[in-house]
Order: sequence, then structure tokens, then C-alpha cells
Amino acid sequence: CQAFSPRIAQHTLQNHIVRKEFKISNFLRNLQKWQNMLHKCIRCGYCYENCHLFKVTGWETDTPRGKLVMLHGILENELEATDYIVEKVFECYMCKRCDAACSAKVDVTEIFMDARKDFADAGFDVQGTISSTDDDKCCRCQICVSACSHEARSYDAEQDRIIVDKVKCRSCGCCVAACPTGAAMSREGFGLSQKEMHDEVINFLRGSTL
Repeated sequence: CQAFSPRIAQHTLQNHIVRKEFKISNFLRNLQKWQNMLHKCIRCGYCYENCHLFKVTGWETDTPRGKLVMLHGILENELEATDYIVEKVFECYMCKRCDAACSAKVDVTEIFMDARKDFADAGFDVQGTISSTDDDKCCRCQICVSACSHEARSYDAEQDRIIVDKVKCRSCGCCVAACPTGAAMSREGFGLSQKEMHDEVINFLRGSTL
């Protein structure tokens, strides 16, 4: 596969992003420890063969490889941290298939998790594939809090609402499956929300009867 250059990425993205400037010395403290690991990525592309997001969108920036290249570009001062890039890093279902497929044994999902911490600390606020809660539908039963094995959900008594930690959330969907009122939601557009999966099953069953 053709290598994906950070310079090409910058040229491609520059018309679609709002730039935020940070000094690397005060930013990406967690990601910097992975700098040598990022050099290990040989851009082979095995990771995206099993990536659900890439299969849905077909965009290089949705592949694990593309995200690693963008993070490497930020560390090397060839790319700026932007809302667009941060959104892509938060768009991941943490299935770890890329980890298993990586020929260079790069810890892809661990790198993404540390990058999320740094971006959140820097004040970026994006949705990615993180679960959300409809406050109007939520009955505050806190079943979703108990169902989350990653401790990404908590109840804020002062605000009287469920809070989602966007760094900890792995987009596994357990909260969505457990919620009795349909208040916990997965982002649509990637084929894994309850509505999208329901429609897919219905369409399949209708097709099988024709």
C-alpha cells in the first residue's frame, strides 16, 4: 500500500478544519511517550482490513493507519491539532482488531486512548463514537452506570443528569442495550446504532422472503 504522508494529510484537511495551536511542550504529554512506537508503523495497511469504520466510509483518515500518521504528524510539528483530527481519534469502537492485525506490533488502541486524554485536557470537545444520553428520556435509574464496565458513566446529583467520560468510553454499546427508556444512544452513521442495526435486520429478513 502507498504510504500516507502527513504533508498530504495537511493539504487535504486544511479547507475543512478550525485550527487550534498548542506548544508541544505543554501538550500531548501522554502521547509523547509513544513517539518511538509511532516510528514502528510501516504503513502496511493490515490494520484497516478489519476496521469497521473504514469499511463504512472508505476514507484513509478513518483507518487506524491514517490516525497514527496524523498523530505522528502532530508530534513532528508537520500537522496542527485540529477539531477534525481530534474527532477522528475519538471515532473508534476499540475492538482492537487493528492491534491483532498489526505486523509491526504497534499498540494502536493504547496510543489512541492516550491521545484522547491529551486532547480532552487541551479543551477539545468532540463526539466521535462516544455514547450520549437524551436527558428528556432519561429516568435517572442509573442502570447504564452499572452496566458500563469501563466506568465511563456517572450520575451527577447536582446537575441531575448522567455524565459520560469521553476518554473512558469504549463505544461498546452496553449502556445502550441496558437503558430501559432508550435514553442512552450510540451515534448513527456507522451502522452500529440500535436503529441502524434494527433496520438492517428488517431489510435482510424482507430480502430473504422475496
